[in-house]
This record gives sequence, C-alpha cells and structure tokens, in this order.
Amino acid sequence: MLLKVLPVGLLSVNCSVVVDEETGKALVVDPGADLERIREALEGFELVGVVATHGHIDHVGQVGGLKELFDVPFYMHPADKFLLKDPLWPGFERQIGARFPCPQPDIELQDGMDIKFGETELRVIHTPGHTPGLCCLYSEKDKVLIAGDLLFRGGVGRWDLPGGDLTALRRSLKRVFQELEDGVLVVCGHYEETTIGKERKFNPYLRSLAVYED
Repeated sequence: MLLKVLPVGLLSVNCSVVVDEETGKALVVDPGADLERIREALEGFELVGVVATHGHIDHVGQVGGLKELFDVPFYMHPADKFLLKDPLWPGFERQIGARFPCPQPDIELQDGMDIKFGETELRVIHTPGHTPGLCCLYSEKDKVLIAGDLLFRGGVGRWDLPGGDLTALRRSLKRVFQELEDGVLVVCGHYEETTIGKERKFNPYLRSLAVYED
C-alpha cells in the first residue's frame, strides 16, 4: 500500500490518497479542499472511490469535484448525512473553498465492513463522538489507521460541534486503544501523524477522559 497524505485547505485537513501498488487502484479519504492538488496526486492511478471519515464540511468540501472528474462512488456513514448541508458557520464554505452542499453518499459505511481495491483492504471502525458517524479506516496489513478527527497528536476530537457526544467519544477512544497495538501509525484528521503507542504514553486527554479505566 502506498499512502500519500496531503494537507489541504485553510484548516490543513489531511487528505489521504491510498494506492494499491499491485493494480494502481486508488482511494481518496477526506478531500476537504484543493481539488487540483488531489487530482495531480492521482496521476497515473485509477481512482475507484472517495471516502469521508465524517461529514464536516472541511473534510468533504471537494467530494463533489472528485465525483464530477472521475464518476466514482462516495462512501460515508449514514449517521452524518445531516452534516452535508451544514456549513458549521455562516459563509464557512466560501472561506475554505468547499463545494456546498456535499453530495449524499452512494455507499454507506458500517462498522466492520471492508473496503477492498486491488490487494488493499481497509476495515471500517465506527468511532462516534466527534460526530455520530465518524469512522476510522484501518489497514491490518500495513498497520495504518486513518483516524479522521477522532485522535490527534497530543489531543482528541472536539465534541462541542453539531452531533458531538463526549460519552461516545470516550467509548470510541477506549475501543481503539484496546483493539490496536502500539506500533500502528495514525494519520490524524489535521496536523502531524503519530502512533497508538505515543498517544497511549503521552496524550494528556486520554488520561483526563479516563480512557484506560473500566
């Protein structure tokens, strides 16, 4: 698996271009902005789908653009459909260069489902809290978690935006840290990457949210 991470837009959303090296088939995750940069990153590959980890506009801002260019399905959890028509703040879509509203998903993500393209397989882990439908994508083979806004280096996702739920966020974080080993690379929704092990050891929010308590 080849992974390209492109920070896009005003909020530096990490857009992941995941490529199956055997076939050249590719998946784009969280195309929030900068459509031309994403298109350039796809040169030489065959785009087969677009995935949003969740429905916030900064993560779905160019889903429509990619669908127009490549005519591929859009994957998202159905619990976040209500967010696709929510700019979060008046005029925010113009500020971050998003196409608004975002198209509705063609394929609904569900916990435990696998997205397969070529020899690459990503497992969907439904991790609500930041939004009701937030999903992480996990490559068991490559030990990579595309975490959206669930987890950050030294932080966790906000729970004060529409659909946020602190109790659900705590439950989702607890699940991820129980199920995944320390060496797993975490591609966060914004900013630097990290590992499960680093966050288990150093992330102060995990201690304050009592993620390790039963």
